[in-house]
Parts: sequence; structure tokens; C-alpha cells
Amino acid sequence: MNIFVTGANGYIGRNFIKKVTKYNHKIFAVTRKKNNKKMKNVKWLNGSIDKKWRELSKSNVLIHFAAVGVNDKFTNLESCFNFNVIKSTNLILNAIEANCLKWIIITSNREQKVKNLKLGDKILKQKTKTPYFNYAVTKSFFSKICLSLSNSNIKCRIIKLFHVYGGDERKNRLWPSLINAAKKNKNFAMTSGKQIYDFNHIDDVIDGLIQALNFKRRIFFSPQVWDMASGKGMSVKSFAKQIWKKYNPSSKLIFSKIKIYDKESYITNKKILWKIKYRKP
Repeated sequence: MNIFVTGANGYIGRNFIKKVTKYNHKIFAVTRKKNNKKMKNVKWLNGSIDKKWRELSKSNVLIHFAAVGVNDKFTNLESCFNFNVIKSTNLILNAIEANCLKWIIITSNREQKVKNLKLGDKILKQKTKTPYFNYAVTKSFFSKICLSLSNSNIKCRIIKLFHVYGGDERKNRLWPSLINAAKKNKNFAMTSGKQIYDFNHIDDVIDGLIQALNFKRRIFFSPQVWDMASGKGMSVKSFAKQIWKKYNPSSKLIFSKIKIYDKESYITNKKILWKIKYRKP
């Protein structure tokens, strides 16, 4: 299978490529990075996602990881809209023109928070200054575009991911920060951790995404929207305590007041759950 991948150097994208190439799939990987390590079965494409890549016509599946604002709390609306809607829609239109008609669109659980929000000028003025809103609202808008373009010939899967941890995760995120503090025997201060997330190890998420490449699997409607997660909710506090217990430092976890932008819980919709393996943190 030939797979066209955007966001190839992102956290999930690079882990996906690393594993999927072991199945002898050929990857066309779009990246803004100019110097990429040579990898077997990977052709690196340096440039914008909305370029008319001729490799799209050679691809069986498009998997779109690339996005703006997913890891940055405060990304402005203009930047998010330009990439997550305009450039991403052009990518999809180019895929249709190139007859690449199977798509996996990666988004996050944050999208569900804006799904039914009525967006007037007043709401936008208030919300665009809150963390992750600009990412969520633009990704939600793009998902609707993809679903509207789907038909009997165009197969579209929207995959919503939940909290992904493990592997070569950025050092400033929760899992590596906890481990680093524990190893150095330093106290670790965090919020109250009362919010509930569905924590999923990167290896299990990648296995789920590789399953999703097979469009003969789980056919019951088209287009499809899936929550890809374990289906097991856990408080952030419990997650932190399990990591801490594993390393057993003499230092302490310090739980304080929850930040206003971290107060929400993100749990799966069991009606659209693509269940993946669960492993304890």
C-alpha cells in the first residue's frame, strides 16, 4: 500500500511512519523539515501540504496528521484557520483530483467541545482568547468539509485521538515531566488533577491507526467518525500517582488549584469508540 502522510515529523506522525514501514508500505511523507533521515520505504517531500503533489496520484490512502495549534494553548485564529481549514481543504481537493479517495483525518477530543457551539461574533470574541479553542473550532470546521465531500466513492474516516503519551514525547509534557522530576528526586507541582482523561500509550494508538488503514474493517456507514481510545477514563491525579509510584522517589507530588483552562474532562463516546489496547501508565 502507498500512503501519503502529512505532519510526518510531528509526534504521532513520526511514530506512525516508523512502525507502518515495517509492514512494507511505501510512505510519501510531507514535511517542512529539509534534512530528514533516510528511511526504508519513505520518500520525503519538502514543502506545503497544499502543493499539488504528484505522489498523491500514486497513493492508496491519505492520512492527515498536520495541524496548527494542537500543542500550543494560545494560537491565534488566523493561523489556525489558514492551515487547518484553507490549506487542509486544498489538500483534500488535490487528493480528489489525483484520485486518492481514501482519507484518514486525524483530530483530537478537543473538537467535541465546539461541535454544538453556536458561533456568533460575541462567542468568537470571548472564546478565541481561551486555550485550544482556535485549534478546536477550525478542526471541527474542516471535519465538516471532509464529511460533506464524502460519497460512495470517497471513503473518509475522522479519527479523534485522546491523551497520547509515551515514546519520544516532548519533554515539557506531563508524562516526561513527571519521569524527569522523579528521577531527579525533585518535588513536582501540578494542578489538582481532578479532570478525567482517556490516557493512551503511543504504541497502542499507532496500532489502532494501522488497523484503520484497512477500509474493509468496521464498515457500517460512510463517512465515519471515531473516538480512538481505550475507553477507560482516569483522573490526571491518578495518572500522575501511578507514574510517581513506579519510580518511588522520596520527593513529593504537590497538587494545587486547577487552572481555569484545564478544568474540562475528555471522555469517549462509547457509541463511536474504536477501542484500542489499554496499558497501565
